[in-house]
Amino acid sequence: MEKKYEALFTPMQVGGVTIKNRFVHAPMEGTAPIEWMTGYKFNKHTRQYLVDRAKNEVGLIIPGIVTVKSVIGGKWLYKSKNKFFNELKELMDEVHSYDSKMFVQLGAGFGRVMLMADMLTGLLDKPFLAKLLKVDRITASPSELPNVWEPSRKCPEITVEEIEDIVEGYAKGAAVLKEAGVDGVEIHAIHEGYLLDQFTIKNTNHRTDKYGGSLENRARFVTDIIKAIKKECGKDFPVIVRYSVTSKMRGFNKGAIPGEKYEEFGRDYDESIKLAKILEEAGADALDADNGSYDAWFWAHPPMYMPLACNLEDAKFIKKHVNIPVFCAGRMEDPNTSVKVIEKEEIDGITVGRQFLADPEYVTKVKEGKLEDIKPCLACHNGCFANGQKPDMDGATMAPWGNGKCAITPYTLNEHARVLKPLAKKKKIAVIGAGIAGMEFARIATLRGHDVTIYEKSNELGGVFIAAAAPKFKEKDKMLLKWYAKQMKDLNIKIEFNHEVTEEELNNLEVDEIIYATGASARTLKVEGGEKAIDAIDYLRETTLIGDNVVIIGGGLTGCEIAYDAALNKRKPVIIEAQKHILNMPLLCAANSNMLREIIRFYEIPVYTNAKVVKITDKDVTIEVDDEEKTIKADTVVKSIGYNASGVESSKNFHVIGDAEKVGNLKDVIWTAYDLANKL
Repeated sequence: MEKKYEALFTPMQVGGVTIKNRFVHAPMEGTAPIEWMTGYKFNKHTRQYLVDRAKNEVGLIIPGIVTVKSVIGGKWLYKSKNKFFNELKELMDEVHSYDSKMFVQLGAGFGRVMLMADMLTGLLDKPFLAKLLKVDRITASPSELPNVWEPSRKCPEITVEEIEDIVEGYAKGAAVLKEAGVDGVEIHAIHEGYLLDQFTIKNTNHRTDKYGGSLENRARFVTDIIKAIKKECGKDFPVIVRYSVTSKMRGFNKGAIPGEKYEEFGRDYDESIKLAKILEEAGADALDADNGSYDAWFWAHPPMYMPLACNLEDAKFIKKHVNIPVFCAGRMEDPNTSVKVIEKEEIDGITVGRQFLADPEYVTKVKEGKLEDIKPCLACHNGCFANGQKPDMDGATMAPWGNGKCAITPYTLNEHARVLKPLAKKKKIAVIGAGIAGMEFARIATLRGHDVTIYEKSNELGGVFIAAAAPKFKEKDKMLLKWYAKQMKDLNIKIEFNHEVTEEELNNLEVDEIIYATGASARTLKVEGGEKAIDAIDYLRETTLIGDNVVIIGGGLTGCEIAYDAALNKRKPVIIEAQKHILNMPLLCAANSNMLREIIRFYEIPVYTNAKVVKITDKDVTIEVDDEEKTIKADTVVKSIGYNASGVESSKNFHVIGDAEKVGNLKDVIWTAYDLANKL
């Protein structure tokens, strides 16, 4: 064991259970051991994933949420025992064989945060069908409230009878899990603005019965659940409460960014202290802490724009006021930060989520001191949480592949389908381009046994991703580039730098396969003076002098990130977007897009939508907006209007991959490169 990190491998006590180290696997969408949307059955899809994390030293595994009542059909977990019990017990036996523990996170429901995807809104708009499928009460909330995803849709008030049924469902559901060998439960409770959290907050609980009014009443729903579980399962059976220390809400659908001064619309620090003590008194054995709500989703699901360990100070704050263990979640994957707070006893456990999607061996590598071998989570949400808010706040988009995947590790939660295939015949392969697509292909092909040579026209690895990783808030992107460079070195992959392969050379390469991974080219701006605008890559790599007044043409993801970077560097950015909304793209996680919008608000970055660029000069940009022309001062004009693929087509032994084939995000690039390398 690496001596520096010994404190992270000391045991901790949670209720009647001893956890062997301080690492806690955070509950994440897609990792639940039991399927629960339309009923209950064992989720075979997650079994190998959970076993691999136990095998790799995770002390406490808390998989994704399991609701005590199915979302569609209204079935109860505890009444479905025979659907999942034996397989869950077998999983628990295997988890225990590695000396790991596993708690199951139990959820009460969603209330006003229920995702308003098109299918669900279609059902809710047909009352008879909604009642028949038992989804008519799917958004029931403490009081009548606006839905987060579609504020025009009002959520009905939940009844006392429904509350009491849920309390019973928790107790009996926990008892079934305990019988199957599950070590404890986590209540998805005072967290992220879900149903139980909505009860605790004044501005989302307007009830006048015993579940409303005073803080003790507003907390009654969750304290009744804790007490009921303890009564049913025994006082030593651990009950953790997932706990958002503060809500970080400025109002409905309004979040506060780090460092901002604002009036808390949700739970503030004073109430948080009182509430934490109420939970402890009710019998909670630990608090699994972070911050946020669906209205400030980027605290609970922090994107790359959030600082590392973004919730740590608040977790340390709440620990001072309770006598039970406190964990901290939220970009906590840096062991150098984690070990210090464990040594000082400022928190008790390190809750890590998406880093486990990116690298199943994360804890093992920390234990061995091999930090440079850890594949870093980028906090991009492209694979793990690609649920996007529609820009006009009218419902949501959902990832067609489901959540819980990983943009940079294609086999996560798909371990069997994407296992590396044995090599039938060793081939000599040329890869043209050392960007992410080229390196990922070369890595996997080499691991399988092929002889790979990369030809790169520049003198560096990374391609366009070097520019993408340039902003201050992209530290994990920079780490990924270093990780790939180390893989190339460790695998002894041959790389010929400063070698631009000509068409003649391409036709005469003596190889079995050619992989064309040259990337995409920036689109041209066809307006008067368009040649004066620099490409986004040139801005990010500072290949030209950047002035104070920066006009960004294009309000997509890259354009908005450039605006943020400009603001961080004390420049004065302006965004020009031709469409009705900025960030108008499917499957961009709402945590990412909402935070960028809040950043643009906070930094007072002017945004012009439905705007047409008319002319660019050395001093300004003229646009047409609302049938009027407006001139904007500009020292530097950046065009961020997208890219074009190479137009080169694949053939029998010639394969075009990455952005050269089809412009996409990092997930598209890595997954397609991985799959091709695993196929040839």
